[in-house]
Amino acid sequence: MKYSQTQPLVERGILTSSYKREIKYQSQKEKSKSLSRLKSIVLNHQEHRSSQAGTILRVSVFMMAIILMIS
Repeated sequence: MKYSQTQPLVERGILTSSYKREIKYQSQKEKSKSLSRLKSIVLNHQEHRSSQAGTILRVSVFMMAIILMIS
């Protein structure tokens, strides 16, 4: 159910503004860590894949050279 007007929240209880700021800061910090971790995983995967492609090309060129020498 949506309210037509938003009313400002009154801070009460143990959730003080400094505690809320600390929680927001920690969540933003963790979010940025997880994004950078995800980015590094993607980059490492791309490097690994390009390394495999280079190895396949080297082996195929080597095999073609051997075949040309034999025939």
